[in-house]
Amino acid sequence: MSFLRKNKFFLLLIFAIASCTTAEPISPPSNPIPIASPRMDCQVMHPKLYGHYVGDCQNGKAHGQGFAVGKDKYKGGFIDGLPHGQGTYTWADEESFVGQFKQGFPQIPHIGCYVADPRLRGAYKGECRNNKANGRGLAKGIDTYNGNFINGVVNGQGTYVWPNGDRFLGEFKDGNVNGRGEMQYVDGTRETGIWQNNQLVRKFIE
Repeated sequence: MSFLRKNKFFLLLIFAIASCTTAEPISPPSNPIPIASPRMDCQVMHPKLYGHYVGDCQNGKAHGQGFAVGKDKYKGGFIDGLPHGQGTYTWADEESFVGQFKQGFPQIPHIGCYVADPRLRGAYKGECRNNKANGRGLAKGIDTYNGNFINGVVNGQGTYVWPNGDRFLGEFKDGNVNGRGEMQYVDGTRETGIWQNNQLVRKFIE
């Protein structure tokens, strides 16, 4: 038998053996690990934490120890769907507060008149009425604000500074950026225009 014919015979033999062999199907594991899903039947009443919740529940509301994720995140105690007791609250920009909460509000000690925004609680110096920041004042907490207040809430003209150095100069309403103003970022870029509920709705072209 010639060399070429031997090779051809050998290849045909391999093909015949392979054709008779069938691959066994891969069977699923006997004990598959379930994928955990957030509880959707348990309500979180804080609007910035509404989204997903895992934890203790009572009467359809987060109650006990749990973890909630929405625009912000919170891990700790709940009562009737609101953060209550010891916990950790993390804002969207990753700044956080660890401590006590009462009916959804972090109990951040502050000096001076009451300031509603928990990120601004710490020290307040300025005008005051009925033990609340009212008029012109400077509030320093996680963030810093220098400007006008009404009943403890940021309202009117002012400058708001975040921990990373970004700042907004302009108009505020009910604690939100609202009206004409300019956002100044630490990288030197700026956005000037009309703002509504912290969003730029009309940009001015320089």
